[in-house]
Amino acid sequence: MALILSRADVQRCLHMTEAIEAMRIAFSALSAGQAEAPQRMAVTLAEQGVALLMPSLLQTIERHAFGLKVVTVMPRNPLRNLPRIYASVLLLDATTGKTLAILEGGWLTAMRTGAVSGLATSLLAREDADTLALFGAGAQAPMQVLAIHTVRPLREVRVVNRNDEHYQQLVTSLRAMLGPSCPPMHRASSTGEALAGALLVACATTATAPLFHWSGVAPGAHINAIGAFTPEMCEVDAETLAHARIVVDQRESALVEAGDLLQASGRVARPESWIELGDLVRGVRPGRQAADQVTFFKSVGVAVQDVAVALHVYARARELGIGIEVDV
Repeated sequence: MALILSRADVQRCLHMTEAIEAMRIAFSALSAGQAEAPQRMAVTLAEQGVALLMPSLLQTIERHAFGLKVVTVMPRNPLRNLPRIYASVLLLDATTGKTLAILEGGWLTAMRTGAVSGLATSLLAREDADTLALFGAGAQAPMQVLAIHTVRPLREVRVVNRNDEHYQQLVTSLRAMLGPSCPPMHRASSTGEALAGALLVACATTATAPLFHWSGVAPGAHINAIGAFTPEMCEVDAETLAHARIVVDQRESALVEAGDLLQASGRVARPESWIELGDLVRGVRPGRQAADQVTFFKSVGVAVQDVAVALHVYARARELGIGIEVDV
């Protein structure tokens, strides 16, 4: 029997520390050749909609699973009072082909996207980093703060964004998730104010031009950039990238989708020198090499992240006896 797991089920089965550990498993496997994550496929739907299909295989000694995430982006859905984006994950046993679970994919995706920044921060940020400059206050922003706070307890969060309502929603969400441990937050009046002395920077926007410039970046800062996922998008300027130690989730994906790096071509280190996150996890490549070095992590998302998190959620749901069992 397979499990159908709702958003509430997934939330009950997945905490950020567990999501970060799932990312460690996923990227270690990817680096070791124990995972496959083909480039995502896009299919055009009606009314300017698109379906994104993301298959992946995770096949370690302990885990043998295949997953397929399907995300639909429907621009006209808000006119119908429906979400613009839906996501579902199909999880299969890679040995037998049996369907294990069908999971709501929105919360799962948000958590794994935050978690990969948490993993990168744990591997690259200075141990004394406790001030975060956050660019963007949209749907992914709370997860970025939650993940970074999990590995580097924050003393202060400075937010740069344009929408008052989104900022208030961010504060409300984080206070609900973190309770008394929620760090003090305030809205910075400028990028300079946000970046001054901040050893942690998170970019989670849909920007098509750099959000800040190298002159404002504090020595020793670590930057997570997760917003730009097309060649036309960009959050971080070429000069910052030229000075930084560059780490990517997967080189192959970054060369297709990482607008920050693609637009800086010719001004930054060649792709062969970019470090893959899995190589850091496995200790194949070193991370930070000096206290004043600026490190930069670029994530465009890799489907094996979804499988690793889905496997954890499935196992936890079985332990708790939750979800709806169906014969498929």
